[in-house]
Amino acid sequence: MKRVIAAISDLHLFSRYALMPPSIMTSQGQEIHASPEQIQIWDHFLNFVKVCKRDSVDTVLVVGDLLHGQNFIERGTLLISPDLDEQVDLGTQVLDLLVNPKDAPKRKLIMFGGSGYHRSTKGHNPEKDVCDRLGGVWRGAIANLKFAPSEKVFNIQHGESAAYVYREMLMGRELMFTKLAEATGKVPHIDVFVRGHWHNFIYIHEKDVHMIQLPAWMAYEPSKPYLKSYGKMQPDIGGCIFYIDDHDRLRVWHFTMDEIPHFDDKVQEA
Repeated sequence: MKRVIAAISDLHLFSRYALMPPSIMTSQGQEIHASPEQIQIWDHFLNFVKVCKRDSVDTVLVVGDLLHGQNFIERGTLLISPDLDEQVDLGTQVLDLLVNPKDAPKRKLIMFGGSGYHRSTKGHNPEKDVCDRLGGVWRGAIANLKFAPSEKVFNIQHGESAAYVYREMLMGRELMFTKLAEATGKVPHIDVFVRGHWHNFIYIHEKDVHMIQLPAWMAYEPSKPYLKSYGKMQPDIGGCIFYIDDHDRLRVWHFTMDEIPHFDDKVQEA
């Protein structure tokens, strides 16, 4: 195997509806406990960490929205805390499990910026603080990367678009315009597109191109974007691993929860 790459996106740490360890300690010494639903997501994350070790992952990609930010529009609701320093501390703790595994070599960390709304600070990105703490490589908004010795070119960014009905149509449209730009010499040849943002796993594999939409580590939350379409906005929760073999062929495996936890929308007695 040439390369084995773990790819995760949209952890949204410090959201009340996202991945969280059983307890965290604030800088003032206050202990905050996760909900049972958050612990379900955390347990799945720990299983993903084990799979990364089993399969000898050498690189970790984080494709934006590691932190949930301060939720200005919602006036800080739906958050555990709007304290970005504490969010950076937790982001460092969580990614350290993937980057510095026990009894295994340190892995290369490559990180991308997420949505400006979740960044929450103008002119500064707290996600980059996490990247710097862990000795990672910060790639900003977008990059075309090769993972040597592979010759495949990965176009990676968090993503900004939304689809009213079929998300696959937007993915196909992006592929069409990129191939047109490639044919006219405006962009290099792209073999693999990697995106986050939508909180769903979608994988389209054509003859010479892969389009990968990464799952998230966050459940459904009752905010305005999610309330527009209850069924459509149900997420896939988990991560992906990219396997590049000695013939430079790419296999994409997703490791998502079989049953996603429900917080406010769980079935309850009236």
